[in-house]
Amino acid sequence: MKETDERQERYTIQSIDKALDLMELLSERGSLSLIELTELLQQPKSSTYRIVLTLENRGFISRSDVDGKYCLGYKQLILTKNLLEQSNIRTAAFPEMKKLSDLYGDTINLGVLTEGAILYLEIIESMHALRMTDSVGSRSPFHATAMGKAIASHMSESAVDVLIRDYGLERYTDNTITTPERLCEELALIRKRGFAMDDQEIVEGARCLAAPIFGLHGHINGAISISGPMHRYTDEKVPEIAANVMAAAAVISRKLGAVPSSSPVPRS
Repeated sequence: MKETDERQERYTIQSIDKALDLMELLSERGSLSLIELTELLQQPKSSTYRIVLTLENRGFISRSDVDGKYCLGYKQLILTKNLLEQSNIRTAAFPEMKKLSDLYGDTINLGVLTEGAILYLEIIESMHALRMTDSVGSRSPFHATAMGKAIASHMSESAVDVLIRDYGLERYTDNTITTPERLCEELALIRKRGFAMDDQEIVEGARCLAAPIFGLHGHINGAISISGPMHRYTDEKVPEIAANVMAAAAVISRKLGAVPSSSPVPRS
């Protein structure tokens, strides 16, 4: 037994071991600062910082814009189906997604924003022959999707500026928003009316309506959307469909701890 332990220790890569320890700490504690991580890992701050920077660059952890602390990122959801099944936002959202699917028969999406793109956590595919759908684990640019814009509309201006700087505003169709000024106007409109619309901005002939999902203390957690072809999403039908999407998002938000009477976290 002693020989086995010595062999395991000999072949252990210490930096990877510490990185896994760090991720387990964040899983247990929720969020921790760099100083707290350094103390708990019992190693130099410079070593912890290198690990943190590497994991953050790869999407395994993320840094809060609010308090600067680190928490687990969503990269694991891409790599493991089991973690996806355990996602609280997915568990809270699925019943409301099913209701929207039963009501309209179109594709219902649940997503979060990570690394400048929407990561699809759950999708209920359309019952119609003509459908708009992605796949769970796939990604779409934040500025050209309803869910991406719904989430970005409740981020700080500085955070949105960073997204634009790091990931750009690539054109996908003639309707894609490609300037910071136009995106800023769009996000203001979304905050005012409560929902976002992808109006043929990533796929010609398709529209998508999305509403933001909030969690504890009013922080933005993700978004839910419904998508389909233009003839089923006319200007006359949009208000009613959007109202139902917003109602679904409100129910999901309450399940995640958001207080109905409180406003989202102020932007700065």
